[in-house]
Amino acid sequence: MSASPVSVSSQEEYMVEAITNKRVKNGRTEYEVKWQGYSENEKTWEPIENLQSVMTYVLDFEQSLKTKPQEVGEGSYEDGDSADEIIQIRKDNDGQNLLFQVSWKLKNSRAPKVSWINQNSLKMHNPEILIDYLLKKIKWPNNK
Repeated sequence: MSASPVSVSSQEEYMVEAITNKRVKNGRTEYEVKWQGYSENEKTWEPIENLQSVMTYVLDFEQSLKTKPQEVGEGSYEDGDSADEIIQIRKDNDGQNLLFQVSWKLKNSRAPKVSWINQNSLKMHNPEILIDYLLKKIKWPNNK
């Protein structure tokens, strides 16, 4: 895909290397942009209005969100498997719900080892690993 310039101000144009993330902030969709020739820590969040000239990047990123869960496979509570550990968390395509990438304790060998599941399934079937994950993330004050 060839890079297209994006006008961020009236004087400067930057080339998009990739769209790397998406968020909804104050009800407005923004995309994280990796700029060509700039480091990873210089990525910026841009509203869709600033990305009109590079919509193919946005559309490709949106398509990757739709296919990402299937790429890592599907574990299933219906097969008798249970989630073992939370690996990472992301928001769904609408930005309304959380998806958890989990490793599985497998009842049978045909199921994959890692997959994405929604927050409701995890809360219903394995609330203990959700609690354990959150407790590890809390910064507890040092008591003397």
